[in-house]
Amino acid sequence: MDEVTLSNTRLSPADAHLIAVHEPTNPAGIALVIHGGRSMSNARVRPWQFAVLRLRPIAAAIGRIHPELAVFRLQLATRGWNAAGVAPIAAARWAMGELRAQYHGVPIVLVGHSMGARTSLRVADDPDVVGVVGLAPWLPPDEPITQLAGVPLRLIHGARDRIIPEPTTRPYLARVVDAGIEVDSSLLPGTGHAMLRRAADWNRLTADGVAAFVSRAAFRASIVDQELADRDRTDRASAQPSEAN
Repeated sequence: MDEVTLSNTRLSPADAHLIAVHEPTNPAGIALVIHGGRSMSNARVRPWQFAVLRLRPIAAAIGRIHPELAVFRLQLATRGWNAAGVAPIAAARWAMGELRAQYHGVPIVLVGHSMGARTSLRVADDPDVVGVVGLAPWLPPDEPITQLAGVPLRLIHGARDRIIPEPTTRPYLARVVDAGIEVDSSLLPGTGHAMLRRAADWNRLTADGVAAFVSRAAFRASIVDQELADRDRTDRASAQPSEAN
């Protein structure tokens, strides 16, 4: 597991921490992992709090199962969503800006647990985001969805979740499906909000979800590159002077 050290941690102006977990030389994609919190709280986030600790093995698993991916954790500054989600949303956008500066053009997949999933979905309109994996996501029925256009989602819930029971997310999911947004929703029996039971399944589903979104983005980029190359060849051929009869 990673440790919060000066060598692998960046600090935002608002005291959020961007922590490098796994950094291959030329990553195929980036996973940005965002922990959960509380609906209302101005308390500071500490690295030893369970919401933070629970995401560390998931972040480590992504890099272990798919070493071609860079993995970063975002430790928020304050624990609460606090009505409008201003602080976590700003922290997530700051983190993506940092990653964009370091890995220009590399696709980003957001991975969020609970409030972190809500945050991830709110910032999915970032141009480098190619997918969102939401774990035990907190999804109020009236949550905005327009920012999700063109971004595929994988949402995973525990059937024994008592903090955010899976049925409470169904109105949101219905709106997403009606809007034509691609979503893969899974329900894991025998596990709950903390994701402690069946931890290996949570890890694998998360890691494979990230890798699938990155692979899809790479495939689409290759098609675009091929179309541009074909167009360039056609343009150059048409620009050649024709032979006189």
